[in-house]
Amino acid sequence: MIRIPSGCLGVCTVVAALAAIWSMPGEAQGRRRGGPSDWSHARIMAARFGPDGDQKIGKSWRSARKQMQLQWAQQSRDAHQDWLDRFLDRRRRSPADTTPPHLDWNLRTGGYGNVAGTPAKYSFDISAYNCSDVIYFTVDQPGTASAPNVIAITNAYAGCTGNAAGATPTVKFGIALPYGTATSAVPSIDGTVLYVMQSRPSANGGPILHAINVNNITTSPGAYNFTTNVWTQTHTLSASPIGTASSEQLFQLTYAGITNNVASPYLDYETNQIFFGDSAGRIHRVTGANTAAAAKYTSNGFPVACGTAQVQSPVYWENQIFTTSADGRVYRINLAGATPYASIGSYQGGAGTSSVGGALSAPVLDVTNDKIVTSTNNVNGIGGRAYGAFNLQFAQDELPTSWLATGPTSTTISPVSPAFDDAFWSTNSGSLYGPGTNTLGTNTYLVRISYDGELGAITGRAALAHTSTTAVVNTSAATEFLTGAASNPDFLFIGGGSGNYRYMNRISAGFTGSDLTPSTMAGSFAPAQGVISGIIIDTNLSTMTGSTAKANIYFGTVGVASTTMSTIVQLAQAF
Repeated sequence: MIRIPSGCLGVCTVVAALAAIWSMPGEAQGRRRGGPSDWSHARIMAARFGPDGDQKIGKSWRSARKQMQLQWAQQSRDAHQDWLDRFLDRRRRSPADTTPPHLDWNLRTGGYGNVAGTPAKYSFDISAYNCSDVIYFTVDQPGTASAPNVIAITNAYAGCTGNAAGATPTVKFGIALPYGTATSAVPSIDGTVLYVMQSRPSANGGPILHAINVNNITTSPGAYNFTTNVWTQTHTLSASPIGTASSEQLFQLTYAGITNNVASPYLDYETNQIFFGDSAGRIHRVTGANTAAAAKYTSNGFPVACGTAQVQSPVYWENQIFTTSADGRVYRINLAGATPYASIGSYQGGAGTSSVGGALSAPVLDVTNDKIVTSTNNVNGIGGRAYGAFNLQFAQDELPTSWLATGPTSTTISPVSPAFDDAFWSTNSGSLYGPGTNTLGTNTYLVRISYDGELGAITGRAALAHTSTTAVVNTSAATEFLTGAASNPDFLFIGGGSGNYRYMNRISAGFTGSDLTPSTMAGSFAPAQGVISGIIIDTNLSTMTGSTAKANIYFGTVGVASTTMSTIVQLAQAF
C-alpha cells in the first residue's frame, strides 16, 4: 500500500515537540540541541501514518527524538542523490568498504563482572557528533581502587582532545561503588545528573539510588592507562555534603529490605518521577527527582505489588506504569484511577518462575497502535519461544491479541525485548526483530516478523555469527538504527553472549532467509568475550566505518572470573 502523507501533521508535531524541549527554561544555550539516550528509548514507539494520525509522536521526548533522527537520515541520504535518483526513488549504493573490522577503542573494567546493562549517552547535538558528548557504562562488579563500576567517557571520537587516532578517549570519571551496578544508568534531560542503582543485596542494607552530579566529579575522578590497560585511579563518591551546588550527588535514597539487580530506573522527563521494580514484584516511585528534596513516594499503595516475582524495568506512559514479571504476566498500574493503587495483570503468557525462560521480556509500548509487545522463551502450557502483543489497556487476565512462535523448544535463557525497523517507524507497517531458533532448536537466529500493530508471520531468518558447533545461546537485545548513508542501510545489531557465538553482529533490515538457508550477517566482530549488554548508537552520519568514524555503537562485554576482564567498547556502525 502507498501511504500518502497528510500534510505536515506528523512532521510538524515532531519538530514542535523537539523545539520545545530544546528551548526548555534554564537549559544551557550550548545544549539546546542535545539530549539523552538510554535503555528506555527503545521502549516507547510512535510510528507515522497509524490510527492515531501521528498525534502521539510529540507526546514523548523518546518517540519524538526517534522521528527527528529518521528525518535527518532521510535528508542526509537525499543530499547524496541526484535529481533523477530521487525522482525514481532509486538509492545509490555506497562504495564497498575495505576497512577490516577493528575496535575503535575499548577499556578493560579492571574486574571480571559483566557489563549487563545498556550504556547511556548524552549528546550535545543529537544530529551530529560533539567531543563533549558523554557515554556512561555500568559494571556488575564491586568497585575497588583498580576496578570502577560506573564509567563516563568523553572525547570519544578521532580528532578530539587527546584522541587523535580514535583509540584514547578521555575518562571523565571512573566511580567505584562498594557493590556492583547490574542495571542501566539514566541521564537527566539536560545531562547534568546521572541516576544509578547500586545493586546492594537486601542482606547488606538494600539497593541505593544515586543521583550523581556528573560535572562535580573533578577531584581524582579516575584514570586509565591505555598502554598497560590498567585503571591507575578510581573515584569514591563523597558521603557529604549531598544536595548542594558543588556536591557530587544531588541525592541518594536507600531501600532497605529489598533486592533489585534487574529493573533499571525509568525517568519521566516531564514530571521528574522515577520508577523501578524489585525482586518481590513491587514498583517503587520517586518524586522530585530533579531536586535535592527527592523522596520515596509511599502513599496511595506505593510501592505497588505486581505479583510476587521479580519485575522488569518499568515504562511510564500517560499516567500508566507498565512492567513484566518473571511470573509470565504483563502488569499495569493506572495512576489516573482510584487509590490506593493496585496493579492489573494480563493473561499468563510465559510459564513463569519455574524457569527463567518463562518470564516475559521487558515491555515495549507501541503507543500508535495501543499495544504492548513482549516475548518469552517458555510459553505457558505448551512450551517453546514466542512473541506476543497485548492491548495497552488490557483487562485482568486478558489474552494477547496476537502471538507467534519463534522456536519449538523452551530454554532457560532470559527473553529479551524486540526491535522494530524503519518501515514500521515510518509507515506503521514493517517488521520486528529478535532472537529465535531454527525449527530443530539447534541454532541461534535473528528472526524477522511482520508487524503492523499485530504480529504476522516470520518473513526472514538470519544466523548469528559463530564458529564450529551450533547451539542455542543467550544474546543481547536487538537494536535498530537507520543511517544517513546513500545506500539506505537500516541496520540491526545483536550480540552473541556465550559459546561459539561471542560476536557483535550487523545486518540490514528486510533480510529474508529461510529455516534451512538463513541469511548470513553482513558484518561481525569478535570482542574479548560475549555481549549481553544493550547497545547505544551515536548518529546517522555517513562517516560510520573506519578508525575515524563519527557514527558508532557502544556496548560492554561479559567477564570470565580470573581469566578475562570485561570491557567497554566503541565500534564503528559498519564495523
